[in-house]
Amino acid sequence: MFKFDFDEAMIEQISQKIADRAYEKLVERFDRVNNLPYLLTRTEAKELLRCGETKMSELFARPDFPINTEFGKRVPTKLLFKWIEQNTRWVKQNTNYFDREVV
Repeated sequence: MFKFDFDEAMIEQISQKIADRAYEKLVERFDRVNNLPYLLTRTEAKELLRCGETKMSELFARPDFPINTEFGKRVPTKLLFKWIEQNTRWVKQNTNYFDREVV
């Protein structure tokens, strides 16, 4: 069995590298979300949700799934994220997220 002893400077250096990489990944993810178009095509929504064609067909057939048909079938990005939040059982069962009032 190996045993490693690190001094405070080494621990600080390692933790700083981990924090820097985590920050870069977080910024990259936020950029991807913030740069999404206002309306998503079926393919874009499928890629964003990381689901297959069958699941996308099921979602598009749901009456509560947010679809705008004025410009072909498009999914409003903000409404998609809201729909995801509202249809996440864990959030409803374990938090008071949906009980918050708009200020």
